[in-house]
Amino acid sequence: MLSKITSMFKPKIAQKHIKILVIEDTEVDQRVACAAIERGGYTVLKAYDGKSGLEVAKEQKPQLIILDYNLPDIKGPEVCSLLKANIDTTHIPVLFLTSLTDPNYVVNCFEQGENYLSKPITPKLLLKHIDSILKDTLPPS
Repeated sequence: MLSKITSMFKPKIAQKHIKILVIEDTEVDQRVACAAIERGGYTVLKAYDGKSGLEVAKEQKPQLIILDYNLPDIKGPEVCSLLKANIDTTHIPVLFLTSLTDPNYVVNCFEQGENYLSKPITPKLLLKHIDSILKDTLPPS
């Protein structure tokens, strides 16, 4: 039974060399997302605001960025725009993870060509989204 539970947290393409940056200012949400990602076998990078998230993205070049919409310094859409405007980070997919469910916020995420997931989340749902995004963006191994 334990192996069945553990295997549900292992996306098909999970590998330690795949880095995922979580830009989230709320401690609880940061812990939940990071724990799920680590259980999925990925390497987690963390940032608690937009400015540090941009720096980590440029330095570490993760394969995916999970981005909160409401950050204390720079709002998520602006962070996303800055990432897409930079040649070093333009190719990195972004998954907006936010408690905002107003259709205008959701549309804003999709207008940027990015993914959207509403909080609260379950680890399994988050990992399924990560697996789907990475499957479409990473070269076959």
